[in-house]
Amino acid sequence: MVIGEVLNSRCEIKMLIGDGGMANVYLAYDRILRKNVAVKMLRYELSKDESFIKRFNREASQVTDLDHPNIVASYAVGQYEEQPYIVMEYIKGKTLKDHLREHGPLTAEESIHVMTQICQGVDHAHQVGLIHRDLKSQNIMIDADLNVKITDFGIALSSNEADMTQTNTIMGSVHYLAPELARGNIATSASDIYSLGILLYELLVGCVPFKGEGAVNIALQHMESCVPSVKEVDEELSENFDFIIKKATQKRPTNRYPDVLEMIEDLRVAHIEGAVSDFTDDEFEKTMVIPTIADEDLEGPESEDDMAKSKKKRIAPLSLINAFLFTILLGILSVAYFFVVIQPSFFSTDHAIVPNLIGLNEDEAQEALDDNGLEMATLRVREVRNSMVTSGEVFRSTPAGDTRVRVFENMEIVIYVAE
Repeated sequence: MVIGEVLNSRCEIKMLIGDGGMANVYLAYDRILRKNVAVKMLRYELSKDESFIKRFNREASQVTDLDHPNIVASYAVGQYEEQPYIVMEYIKGKTLKDHLREHGPLTAEESIHVMTQICQGVDHAHQVGLIHRDLKSQNIMIDADLNVKITDFGIALSSNEADMTQTNTIMGSVHYLAPELARGNIATSASDIYSLGILLYELLVGCVPFKGEGAVNIALQHMESCVPSVKEVDEELSENFDFIIKKATQKRPTNRYPDVLEMIEDLRVAHIEGAVSDFTDDEFEKTMVIPTIADEDLEGPESEDDMAKSKKKRIAPLSLINAFLFTILLGILSVAYFFVVIQPSFFSTDHAIVPNLIGLNEDEAQEALDDNGLEMATLRVREVRNSMVTSGEVFRSTPAGDTRVRVFENMEIVIYVAE
């Protein structure tokens, strides 16, 4: 690409502003939009490689579905002399990685502000069925006012398609890599949530939690080690940040936040001591501890004699366990039969769905509960100082919105309102 050339009578190339392994990014003037734009063009030497062309075209088709203030906008796609390109929003600023290198870690308040924006952008991508797969501070642009935009959906994956990478190659940056991806499993929205947990740690500390010599070493740490506490670096930080990071980076994807919105809810109250941990302690009970590999596990397979002896040792206890479990199951079925068949009225209790109360005031919250069949519920209001939310506005509820609950007299629904 020559400086001064015009792409399809539209974009006049001004200068090269970034180069990567797959594409170059140019500053250009868009004659139609009448403003500066960024043109991302597949590198010339890769324009003959069908696999790279497919990846680039996939990104071009996917980013057109994204329309969110925290995601870099895409204006047009095209081809210039057999090189595909994407015309995108030009962001005046720097990458989040460069910002942290220059200014160090963000404050707690700044981290909440920046992380919430990132999560909102990721949530939008997930809502349209797109998984980023390469969330990292290098792929997030930030300006002087700490406004952020997510970039580079080059290896993003549609949540309803098979992974196009059929080799053993791990896609994504190893410092933010979810354990399941390190094992070669397909990416899900939970994989992005893991990366968000690593990003939050990086914002608060100034660097990623796992370092080492070589990608394999770092990947193993993601698979086997817990993310260190941010309080080890700054004792003034709330324990809530550790809870959020811990939940987002659980080794098992099913133990992480079920969606990004729940992570955003916890971020909004992260500066209020104890506000997050009160609601997440019970969930950590499900965490599976990965055992240390014993020496005998490294010695190779057992001999046939050893395997036979081991099998004999296991038979007796296993039989007792099966008998015990069968007895319990029989008891449960008997009780269930009694209540469901003999006394079905026992289960006639009504249920309702708790509406989303976030952003409402107290009166509106009560009205929403009444409209959703929760007139019997007692609304408890807790006023909490929260500088991130407008005074009088609900920023959290217990149970949370969209939760199915049993309706009974004297049940309570608690809302947290900003003072």
